[in-house]
Amino acid sequence: MNIVTACDAGFFFCLKELAKSVRKFYGKPVIVYDLGLTEQQKQQLDAVIIPIELNEKVDYKKSAHISPDGRPSCRNTHKPFCVRDYFKRFNEPMILVDADCLFTEKVELDGFDVAVTLDPKKVSRKDMYNGVIYSGVMFFNCPAEKLVDRWEQECMTENTTDQKALSDILSDQLVWKDYKKIQQWNGLKIKILDTGVYNDFHLKGGKILHFATTKHSKDVFDKLIEGYEQGKNIRKIFLRVKRGKKSLPERIGEFLGLVKKD
Repeated sequence: MNIVTACDAGFFFCLKELAKSVRKFYGKPVIVYDLGLTEQQKQQLDAVIIPIELNEKVDYKKSAHISPDGRPSCRNTHKPFCVRDYFKRFNEPMILVDADCLFTEKVELDGFDVAVTLDPKKVSRKDMYNGVIYSGVMFFNCPAEKLVDRWEQECMTENTTDQKALSDILSDQLVWKDYKKIQQWNGLKIKILDTGVYNDFHLKGGKILHFATTKHSKDVFDKLIEGYEQGKNIRKIFLRVKRGKKSLPERIGEFLGLVKKD
């Protein structure tokens, strides 16, 4: 099992922590597709770094405006091209993760060809403009060439994201409400995994944490990593640092004068 990501210079501070966690739990370097790392950054990394050339139609750096109110979403349309290149070079299964992820233990799963992560609560929502799955963590136990072909084609269309593209493709044959079952997509076994365990962007203690959105702002991320290394509850730290929220016991303590206010 290899851990694979893609990164540019702007997310280097996240990538360093991902690389440390991969070395800790897998005893090997993370594989990084280079989207614009500096030479100095590459020299500092414990990683196998692979250059990737992308078709200009991919346009992964731009944003897609697919929400009803036009809010931008990151395209990240480089991902299927990285998957294809990976299986040209390696024979091992892989977990494709965003650079702002962190492993808290070793994860190796089998019994399927491809696995994606999904929040069961999202299935019943009506605003799934960016797809029903979350593409920050995906498992590929085989090249899945037919799926990757379709994914590449969709990612070269305008105003889409890697997440929406893959969700739309899989929705042709998968029933998202049956997320507990392994399903078939053109002969591929597709497993749907719980985000809370394998793509934990709420920071509640999953096996793979994902510091998505404001959690990967450098000032916030640094505080969260410091707390994680000290064994603290980083979800509580995030609520305090970024949102200014306090727990009920903290508010009661302040009211009673037992806890000093900030």
